[in-house]
Amino acid sequence: MIRKNFWSGLGVAALAVILLTWIIPTYGGSGFAFGMQPQRLATLGAWLILGCSIVLTVVSAIALKRRGESIVAIPDLGHLWHQAWPFLYVLGFIVLIDRFPLTWVAPLLIGGLLLLLGERRWYVVVLTAAVPTAGLYGLTAHLMRIGVV
Repeated sequence: MIRKNFWSGLGVAALAVILLTWIIPTYGGSGFAFGMQPQRLATLGAWLILGCSIVLTVVSAIALKRRGESIVAIPDLGHLWHQAWPFLYVLGFIVLIDRFPLTWVAPLLIGGLLLLLGERRWYVVVLTAAVPTAGLYGLTAHLMRIGVV
């Protein structure tokens, strides 16, 4: 966990530096806080993020040093698969939604998630997958009929 904290702090610090040097100066618009200059609130938030992430990184590095552990450790393949499968699942359905209508893919997405989470009662899987999709289809058909979509 300490190693994860180290790398998370380092990643968030890099994001804060990108925010401070590029995103906020380039794309920071008008501020919504009264009495503040337009980019001041975003800049203050980014500095706070940077400070907290640096503290997390330093504290984690000290803890790793005291334990005698290295900063880098290669996890086993099973652990990597456990971390990667949700992203691959979503990526697969993004590709499917790009190719087919959402009302065709949504029941598979919802039903697949229920099966992965351990639900084995078929009527629960079918109803939970079909009812939101039917509602989405009905809403879309209604909005098309009245001319919104």
